[in-house]
Amino acid sequence: MIYWEGPGAAKTFTHPVPLRLIAEHLGPRARILDFGCGYGRAMRELARSGYRNTVGADPSAALISRGHRESPDLRLDHTPRLPLDHPDSAFDAVLLISVLAVIPEDREQRRVAAEVERLCAPGGLVFLCDYPVQESERYRTAYAASPHPVHGVFTTPDGGVFRHHDPGHLAALFPRCDLVRATETESTSLSGHPMRALQWVLCKRRPENTRPLGYC
Repeated sequence: MIYWEGPGAAKTFTHPVPLRLIAEHLGPRARILDFGCGYGRAMRELARSGYRNTVGADPSAALISRGHRESPDLRLDHTPRLPLDHPDSAFDAVLLISVLAVIPEDREQRRVAAEVERLCAPGGLVFLCDYPVQESERYRTAYAASPHPVHGVFTTPDGGVFRHHDPGHLAALFPRCDLVRATETESTSLSGHPMRALQWVLCKRRPENTRPLGYC
């Protein structure tokens, strides 16, 4: 977390915002939470596309302060701990863009995923955008040099700790959701190196006799 109050707070985020996927599934009135919103980059793109019923939440005070300076019209909340101050099923969709990539530990990833499932309404969507384990020599070397027991975790020269994932691990984090769409795209790291990125659409299962939202 210290990294995101220091050098990480000045980074320009690079994972492509899945606007096409969102537009395929959600209308402009959808209630959307950008979980781990950083400085509001994705929310700005959503606003330009007509999505205004959005809330951003991030544990980094520095990133939220940056977002307030750059986009004072957005609702960006500093949320240093879980659970968030929203009721169960408060949102039609939750964005999780490169959030698990900065959480190396399984336990904390499970806490985040459980909170995302709590906040997403039955029949609602989770847009999970993250990075699989990379095959390039650069990242194979970084993984091998890491003392962390989980394959795919590595540390950057400026002190950031990141994690790339086995897709099966990502799917297992969301036991109350079904994977309804899986795509892959090209991205870059925060330092500009080419990477493969996953963009998934998950649907939270509806209990019996629950009025469907119509998203999945």
